[in-house]
Amino acid sequence: MNVEWRYIMRGFGLDGKFFKGLTKAGDFLILGLITVIFCIPVITIGASLTAAFYAGMKLVKDEENYVFKDFWKSFKTNFVQGLLVELIMGVIGLLLFFDIRACAYWAFSSGSMAGTIFMYAIAGCALVWAGVLLYSFAVLSRYDDKAITIVKNSLILCVHHLPQTFIMMIATYGLILFSLKYFTAFIVTIPLIIYVDSFIFTRIFKSLENTNDERAREAEKEKAEKTEPAKQHTAIEDTVDNTAVTLNDNQSDDSNN
Repeated sequence: MNVEWRYIMRGFGLDGKFFKGLTKAGDFLILGLITVIFCIPVITIGASLTAAFYAGMKLVKDEENYVFKDFWKSFKTNFVQGLLVELIMGVIGLLLFFDIRACAYWAFSSGSMAGTIFMYAIAGCALVWAGVLLYSFAVLSRYDDKAITIVKNSLILCVHHLPQTFIMMIATYGLILFSLKYFTAFIVTIPLIIYVDSFIFTRIFKSLENTNDERAREAEKEKAEKTEPAKQHTAIEDTVDNTAVTLNDNQSDDSNN
């Protein structure tokens, strides 16, 4: 009985899962607060979300870190790229918004079937845009690339990982809508959004990088297999040449004799 009690209490110690869970929850609360504060100037939203994912994924992986230090490091590094991605996604979002409004007016005011079809088509594009928006800043936090390449790769990952995309979109936009109705819920929902998205992105990037490593190993293996016959062929040619030289030397000796 004492052994069981001691085992249970060990989980509540400083090194136990319970205390570690509370510490991580506190770190995500701090990260959510920092993210909101840094998003206030609007032009810093892109860099702030990128930094939030950078620090969030480090927390998910239990890497040794300080939340603000990691956030600030990524914020400074990716400020320009984050702003560019923010502008690209913002312009696309505004265009889609005005297109949907125009098509909705066209469809409902005149009862046009074409207007209705265009409205739903653009709404589908807006849904894809919302998914790409989630990926863009997470991809930027992980990989250093041009802004337009970040957006393009985000689109590819968004479509390639549809189940994870739907889960993140439901969690993210669902919690945002809930928080708009109950504003004080943002204290909890923002850290929860960062945690859920960071958890999923960590696994997506790990799978992607493992696949790339496997491809690199396979390419090296194929290269080695192609090089090996060439080496063997060269060795055979060298052997033939040496044999020919030996025969010529022997014939020369015989003629001299």
